[in-house]
Amino acid sequence: MRPTGDAIAVAVLAALLLFIAVNLQAGWVYAVDALLIGLLAVGGLSAGLGIRGLTVERAMPREAFEGDPVPVTLRVLLRRGRRYFITLHDTFPGLAPGMVRLAVCDARSPAAQSYQTAALRRGVFTAETVEARSSGLAGLFVFRRRVAAPGAITVFPRYAVLAEFRVPGRTGPDAASVPRADRAGLEVAGVREFRDGDSLRHVHWRSTARRGTLVVREFEHEAAEAVALLIDTRIEPYSADPSGQAFEDLVRAAASIVHAVTRAGRPIQLIGARGSQVNTTVAGWSQALHWLAHVQLHGTLSPFEAYRSAVASGTPAVVCSADMDAPAAFAQHGIPVAAVLVDAASYGDRGDAGGSSGTMVLDALGIPLALLRRGAEVGACLASLSQ
Repeated sequence: MRPTGDAIAVAVLAALLLFIAVNLQAGWVYAVDALLIGLLAVGGLSAGLGIRGLTVERAMPREAFEGDPVPVTLRVLLRRGRRYFITLHDTFPGLAPGMVRLAVCDARSPAAQSYQTAALRRGVFTAETVEARSSGLAGLFVFRRRVAAPGAITVFPRYAVLAEFRVPGRTGPDAASVPRADRAGLEVAGVREFRDGDSLRHVHWRSTARRGTLVVREFEHEAAEAVALLIDTRIEPYSADPSGQAFEDLVRAAASIVHAVTRAGRPIQLIGARGSQVNTTVAGWSQALHWLAHVQLHGTLSPFEAYRSAVASGTPAVVCSADMDAPAAFAQHGIPVAAVLVDAASYGDRGDAGGSSGTMVLDALGIPLALLRRGAEVGACLASLSQ
């Protein structure tokens, strides 16, 4: 319980009137003082009872992108009686805080109020409670209590729509990520499970009926067009950026590349490290978004070590890292590679730019390179990979 400024003023006035009444022995002063004390008592009791017996239900989207508006509805139910002047303060992780005010809540007709917040950062977030506050009938005291209101949301990284993305090591028509409108005449190499972006015209119905899940024909050129995207999850390369925004920009760049590759119908293999274990999946657009929403800086393996553990040798690779030396290891072993590097020093307190000598080495090795610095637009930086 917390008294408001008005409650303190009323209490001081009541004490002063009590002092006057005792000295003057005036009955009307006692009466006025009793009214003030009664007002304090009613205010305290109504505020305390106002948040007892509440049940709150939360309704919200399960998924959103960074920066998207997120509508949240809080529904208040009572076992019995009526409550007045209830405020719900919602501090959901990953979202901007929100608040709703309910003038009257009745057990016979549950009250619901919505507010609109925004997704602030990427990740998978849950919340179990909401803070209910009641100021009672007089508004002299504020009672607070945490009320169960479970909810969950997955916030995906923002991405830029790239006009083109050139696959490392590819030349001619196969270099650009342009969707193939017709696959007629290509030899079938086998079958595989359906992925986002696959055409229903390529469903192999006999295998689908046998397995119980959608199965599509896999063409020979599909196996050759796989792209490995590696995100460096070691914390050391990003140590110059205490804010963590350098890694977030790198994940947004990765999402942009995944969108371009999967839009073209090519499979993409996402690879990161979790401790000394490799976390990898071959995904379509939807699965990739969930993978990118979960990825964090908790690995100990370099991108090249993760590649050797999870990818067939010679598969084209895109390395996303703050370590200028990470892509060079691929080129030295003859692996087609492109690099998306983030200059973590530019995200620091002083905003110093660095890494010029490292980029010169990569240029000398012929590695296509996109360099992200603080404040730069991700899509514009990635355009250099298609030149």
